[in-house]
Amino acid sequence: MPHQVQFVMLALSLAIGPVTAAQPTEAANLVLPQPRRDQPVSSERVRDIAVAFVYPAAANLDASLDKMAEAGVRRAQVVASWTGLCPRRDSCDYSVLDAYFAKADQRGISTAVHINSTPDWVHPDLVETVPDYGRRIWYPPTRTAAELQEFQNFVQTLAARYRGQVESYEIWNEENWRDFYQPVEDPADYAKLLRTGYLAVKAQDPATDVIFGGTTRTDPGFVRNVYAALRTYPDAAGNDDFFDVMGAHPYTDDRHPDNHDPAKVRENAAGGEFDDNFLGIDRLRSEMVRQGDAHKKIYLGEFSYSAIQTWMGLVPDDRRAYYLRRTYELAAQRSYISGLAWFVWSETKPDDEWHGWTLLEYPDKPTRTYGELAQLTGAATSERRPALRLAAGAATVDKLPKAVRRAELYLDGIQVASGNQLPLSYPPPTAGRTALAQLVLYTDDGRTIETAPRWLATGQQVTQVSHPQVKAKRSVDVGTGVAAAGPVRLRITNASGAIVSTTTLGVGHGRLERFDALVALDRPGTYQLSVIDIRGHQLAGGATLEVLP
Repeated sequence: MPHQVQFVMLALSLAIGPVTAAQPTEAANLVLPQPRRDQPVSSERVRDIAVAFVYPAAANLDASLDKMAEAGVRRAQVVASWTGLCPRRDSCDYSVLDAYFAKADQRGISTAVHINSTPDWVHPDLVETVPDYGRRIWYPPTRTAAELQEFQNFVQTLAARYRGQVESYEIWNEENWRDFYQPVEDPADYAKLLRTGYLAVKAQDPATDVIFGGTTRTDPGFVRNVYAALRTYPDAAGNDDFFDVMGAHPYTDDRHPDNHDPAKVRENAAGGEFDDNFLGIDRLRSEMVRQGDAHKKIYLGEFSYSAIQTWMGLVPDDRRAYYLRRTYELAAQRSYISGLAWFVWSETKPDDEWHGWTLLEYPDKPTRTYGELAQLTGAATSERRPALRLAAGAATVDKLPKAVRRAELYLDGIQVASGNQLPLSYPPPTAGRTALAQLVLYTDDGRTIETAPRWLATGQQVTQVSHPQVKAKRSVDVGTGVAAAGPVRLRITNASGAIVSTTTLGVGHGRLERFDALVALDRPGTYQLSVIDIRGHQLAGGATLEVLP
């Protein structure tokens, strides 16, 4: 019997001087080197992943779609609410969706459809036992074979009606959270719903993708349990586990998307990791690779910040513009991200329930955040970013824009300094830490001007190993300022000295609390880690991994 493949999580932090890192590639033994967070992204890549969350019944739909086209956004996400479309059995009204598709087609906008909610006629017994309508609609149609058949019929009708017009169908909403999956989240129950939706779509429109319902935040533990349930079906292998794309809603409340707080990773209700950080998407990706789904991408079906105080906290519009830029940069750096839908695109009436979240105020007034997205896609002209200059405890720029009224310095997404003049004094990272620095300037005329991210390293950087089946004998220390030629690589050798795998790392990947790479070792034994440059010169070494049988 072959040995079971062991997966070793490595958290890597390097301070070895400026080098150029190649694009990471997935290999048989070593996958998921984390993308460089300072890697620039193209406007075309942003256009490829930018999605606007649109309400098709909005009175200002035409104006909203026009502003989408102006901003270079070529894809929208709309909700196909079963409850709203079919409030009574055999009485469905698709006129709103029909009108939307006609308008979107005129503007060359593609569409992702999100399917959710259950009408009362599917589960009439709940009308008496669950008097709260807002709860009833989130009971999935999975309690009986008859309910599941009704759901299949609805999805097949949608897929047949809009065949060739829909890019993807997402099955349900935040099913890992009992607010949207009553009476309690249940991985096996959701697997049943996902399988039904997948087969219904593929029966009518086989070329269209089916998306695993976007989880609230990222939830690898719940996803792992759904995989296990899906694979109990005999037709799972023939249908690629009943989904084409993974889904997640990686909200961070009012925190910067680079701010990866280890305290925000906790156990979920289903028993597993639940990650409240935007970069938890890397953890979710690791789980997909572990499950053999490296070929699938992740769709971020909801993400945003609110410019007014809500349950998520306030991010002023000028700062929100910067957060949007960093969010799309982080997403675009990851080839496994297929889309990021900003929730919500536009108010549907003045000061509606989503006021503060939207990029357009009613009917089509752009916010500062909208303008930032238009610059990212290349639809609007953007000025050159100032270059960040970091000295000992002081941050400034090479050329100061006019009328700057406030400056903020962030290290790994945490604001460490602010003021109304430069240079800004800031506390440097503690010894042994690498941080991504970015200076943001706010001007009197409402502009937000960001410097490109730049790595700041201090002291000794440490390679740590963390996995229940791996013993780390000691750490690898890499001194600050070590000269390196070309890309820096991690090399793993076995006890006989034969190379097991190498992968390009680059500089400043990760933090000590985070995982950067997933290493698959298919034999128990002792392995050596070393860091080398392109010439094969060893920059650091001495870490021993013991993989247990």
